[in-house]
Amino acid sequence: CASVVSAVSTGGWTSVGETFSEDTVKFHIALKHDDPNVIFDTLLKVSDPSSPRYGKHLNQNQLAKLCATVDGAFAVVASWLKENGVSDFKENWSKDIVTVSAPAGVVSSLLNIKLEVFTKGGRSITRSTEKYSLPSEVSAVVDTVIGLHAFPLAKAEVHLGASNVDPTTLRKLYGVDESFSGKSQSTQALAEFQMEGYSKDDLQKFISHFNLPAQTIRNITGQGQTPEGHAEANLDVQYIMVTGQEIPTDFYIQGGESFDLLQWIDDVASDPFSALVWSVSYGEDIETIVQQFDATYPTRFNTEVAKLGTLGKTVIFASGDSGVYSRQSSIGNFRPDFPASLPAVTGVGATQLDSDGSETTGTSFSGGGFSLSNYFNRTTSCPYQSSAVNTFFSTSTQLPPANLYDHNGCGYPDVSAQGVNFQVYINGFLQGVSGTSASCPTFAGVVSMLNDARLSAGKSPMGFINPFIYANPSAFNDMLNGYNNGPGFHGFRAVAGWDPVTGMGTPNYPKLKAAALSAP
Repeated sequence: CASVVSAVSTGGWTSVGETFSEDTVKFHIALKHDDPNVIFDTLLKVSDPSSPRYGKHLNQNQLAKLCATVDGAFAVVASWLKENGVSDFKENWSKDIVTVSAPAGVVSSLLNIKLEVFTKGGRSITRSTEKYSLPSEVSAVVDTVIGLHAFPLAKAEVHLGASNVDPTTLRKLYGVDESFSGKSQSTQALAEFQMEGYSKDDLQKFISHFNLPAQTIRNITGQGQTPEGHAEANLDVQYIMVTGQEIPTDFYIQGGESFDLLQWIDDVASDPFSALVWSVSYGEDIETIVQQFDATYPTRFNTEVAKLGTLGKTVIFASGDSGVYSRQSSIGNFRPDFPASLPAVTGVGATQLDSDGSETTGTSFSGGGFSLSNYFNRTTSCPYQSSAVNTFFSTSTQLPPANLYDHNGCGYPDVSAQGVNFQVYINGFLQGVSGTSASCPTFAGVVSMLNDARLSAGKSPMGFINPFIYANPSAFNDMLNGYNNGPGFHGFRAVAGWDPVTGMGTPNYPKLKAAALSAP
């Protein structure tokens, strides 16, 4: 029988009572794979520039074969659902995820949990703070249940008084002196959740004010655009179009109050025309899940992200805006950001301009640290970064107390970009916005330009870019200063080479382009 777990972190979300029993609740059941490692193993092979399979991404049919589940998995789950009065369920395109919609009262009984409505900042979400339970025969064929326990984490807007960052600043800093060639299939996109729509009027004012080439959003996918624009979405759209200038840009938004990262992944993977580069500035409180609810969640979620990489897509997440504390309490152990700390994700930290306009410093809020090694060990889960991270440990002289973090885990962020006081049009006026949510679309646009170069040369897209990043350290501007203690006392310090503040550094587009074109 499920029981309430003490000291459950809800990321600042407050319960306002149980969900009405007749309200519809949606969640996902991840079926166990016949070979749980083959998808991620394939990702590494097609993404490593030294591999003979580099760039040989899969098509949907090839990927679907790797998603084969244990014998009879769907039949067992379907029978269980039907026996409990659930009729609205379906397999996804790769037949390894079952999406269920049912009244809250039915779901509560089915999973033996209490569902509650939580609110924060005028928004609401249905979640449970109880551990779900499954019959033994169902548990034997299921990896995890997704969509009922993770709480979205809000992003801070930190203003440090640095100089204003605008399109000219970024393109000059990173040497991006080109626009879309018009000769390739390079595409880019933003993913937004919980009604974070963008403003078409603000986008046009931004383009006009900074004298940028005319551009609009190509496609809006998901459940539809909202009538008004919001700061996060405006920031994402306006600045991915700065570094990824004139690259065809799509906008994905989930309807209503939904925050469903797995649904987004599945929507992207199932659409053969979805964009090649994705910028996402959202996160979840993963530590509560893995420690108190479901230890299989992070590994399976990493597998789902890895699917996109095998298809040749680049998935980029902001690394969080509370330094080593993942936007959570600054008391106790460091908290790895999720999903930015996953091996299949490219995490982007933040830098700030120095007083003379140069860039050598990571911000105090730049999310960084190490994943938990019992899920993602650096040697096996992210071998592409082992040398760089080991060098960090051997050369750093001011490390925080060793008991606060897992030094055997995968390190993040992988890279960084400017993240302080971006000039963004919001509701018709220029406003300063800060955070790794500014850094993320900035770096994503650079990757889109690399795709344009490679595709124009008859080569594959960059896809999962992490192995390429660590194989080309000289293609990044190394940040030598910075201390990401966030709101707390402890943190990591930037050093030469990779560090958990700024990763490998900020992009040097001319050098990155040369390296990308020299890769197979």
